[in-house]
Amino acid sequence: MQLQSGGLLRVVSPGALEKHITEQDKLKAEAQDAARDAFNVVAMTNLAGFIRRQFDMMRNHRNDAVAGWSERLLAAQRAFNGEYDPQKLAEIRKFGGSEVYARIVAMKCRGASSLLRDIYLAPDRAWGIEPAADPDVPPEIIDSIRQLVQAEVQGMAAAGARIDSTMVRDRAEQLMLAARDAAKKRAARQAELTRDRIDEILEEGGYYKAIAEFLVDLPLFPFACIKGPIVRIVPSVTYTGGRAQVSQTPKMFWSRVSPFDLYWTPGVSDIEDAAIIERTRYTRADLNDLLDLPGYNHEAVRAVLMEHGSGGLADNWDSVDAERAAGENRENPVFNRSGLISCLEYHGNIQGLMLLQQGMDPKLIADPLRDYMVQAWLIGRHIIKVQMSPSPRKRHPYFITSFEKVPGTPVGHGLPDILADVAEVCNATLRTLVNNMSIASGPQVVVNDDRLAADEDGEDMYPWKRWHVTSDPMGNNQQVPISFFMPQSNAQELLAVYQKFNDIADDLSAIPRFMAGQGASGGAGRTASGLAMLMGNASKILQTVAANIDRDVFGPSLTGLFDFLMLTDETGLLTGQESVRVMGVNVAVQRETQRARQLEFLQITANPMDAAILGPKGRAAVLREISQTIGIDKELIPDDETAMQNFQAEHMRQLGAEGQGGMQGGGVTGDMGPRTNIAGGSFG
Repeated sequence: MQLQSGGLLRVVSPGALEKHITEQDKLKAEAQDAARDAFNVVAMTNLAGFIRRQFDMMRNHRNDAVAGWSERLLAAQRAFNGEYDPQKLAEIRKFGGSEVYARIVAMKCRGASSLLRDIYLAPDRAWGIEPAADPDVPPEIIDSIRQLVQAEVQGMAAAGARIDSTMVRDRAEQLMLAARDAAKKRAARQAELTRDRIDEILEEGGYYKAIAEFLVDLPLFPFACIKGPIVRIVPSVTYTGGRAQVSQTPKMFWSRVSPFDLYWTPGVSDIEDAAIIERTRYTRADLNDLLDLPGYNHEAVRAVLMEHGSGGLADNWDSVDAERAAGENRENPVFNRSGLISCLEYHGNIQGLMLLQQGMDPKLIADPLRDYMVQAWLIGRHIIKVQMSPSPRKRHPYFITSFEKVPGTPVGHGLPDILADVAEVCNATLRTLVNNMSIASGPQVVVNDDRLAADEDGEDMYPWKRWHVTSDPMGNNQQVPISFFMPQSNAQELLAVYQKFNDIADDLSAIPRFMAGQGASGGAGRTASGLAMLMGNASKILQTVAANIDRDVFGPSLTGLFDFLMLTDETGLLTGQESVRVMGVNVAVQRETQRARQLEFLQITANPMDAAILGPKGRAAVLREISQTIGIDKELIPDDETAMQNFQAEHMRQLGAEGQGGMQGGGVTGDMGPRTNIAGGSFG
């Protein structure tokens, strides 16, 4: 930075330059907001002005130094990238020390994400469709039972048999119980088919990809968010007779939303009660595609394209955007050479009168004074689309949770918050260690420049060098002109301090290093029982996090998809009596234990007595259930009929082999007594 004053050039430190640039960015944002607000007073509609004021309120609250969390988001990003904040870095450079960074937080975040991926992205899904506990028996089945009972009564009367009302009632109850059992089995099969279909929809809509990105954010930031389902019109290609046919098909999609792009009503304790604004970015090509879609205000879209030309628009500026973009290796949005157009996507309640003024269909507004849950998209001063919320539960499509929840607020704690003090001490210790090792790596030299010869270079050192000196002009030739000494090395003490605080980080985060692929060292990790204790501690924390994800993300998001399918599905796949069952906590608690117990069950029941109880069909059912748990395709296990045929064939083969063995042995029967077959029966 050049500041001219009287023809002189002023040189400032990098930290001061960074601080000056940040202050200039804030002043520019404030001036931009003031100019925009003055313009919007005249140009904006009531709805657009309302959304803009809501955004300003939410942004100011989030950027508040005391109550907000913008600085926490930046601190988490720096910790993950292994970077110091500008002020700390300036102090380190002023001292001239090492800039090494101990990425303890990043290691813990990777370990936590890996553990959660094993739960929610494993082949055996952490959710399912629960059939109705008591499904309704179809009316036609009830009529058939009634007709069958009447026919049996008539047959008995014709045969002259005595008819007892109790006997008739018992017969009807017997048939109804059989019908209910059949209905339960049918509902279970239907639920399994429904689960496979929903899983296919989730796969196509990028749900699991969004979950994978969500699980990276969860331990890192104070909160993480997933959005969906959002319906988009996408091209679908089908091939018929060697020709491709392209059609526009609506599909549901899910995405991860960056915590930097999300704002909500200040003061809410539950995110479901908040109005949400998401900052999104569009290209001109995206806006051009909107001109072909129904439901959008095409005049407003054309006005946006006209006003913003090819330079794009980034007027929804935030003070953290510049540093955030640098941390994400993106272009600073202040320059916006990419020409991206910023949009505010609003989800919340708006008064009906304001919606009528915006041009919404009056048939949708029963009472202008009531508030209605809507979705609206604002670019600049133009509302390009506004619609009623498609959710029958009147809920926005954003699902938020935290690694460590704080009651009374949607903003919780991530690992950077939990490990902030420990990470600070570890970084300071590691910097001191490197500085000490560099200083103590070689001798320090004291040179009396007055005693050096005229052609002697005191800065030049190499082995076997000869130093040329002169006599002391003061006559004190006893003083050595050049002396060496070794600084003390404190590497062992500093390493012990670093290791100790690294162990404290294991305790605070409950994510031991061995869970992230590193060996356990020291303390409880040296023994099998101690290692089991550490794993149990990590499992407990994992259960808490899994419970947060189940309750706040998986359950509501899958229920939202279920609602959409019930409103749009025409195949009859869903009856409405099913329910979504989320099992993330159960998986976290029981996965390894359950697998071990299932394998033990297989081994224990592999005896003739239990085989006789289970039979071929029961054994096949057990194998199917366990094969799913250990990742083997259950289709490899034959159905009940084939299992019975295989069993009978094997039984006959064994009988034939034993008969041949008896004849070859001279027909010895002796005192062997009766023999037991695999089904538990006996034969002589």
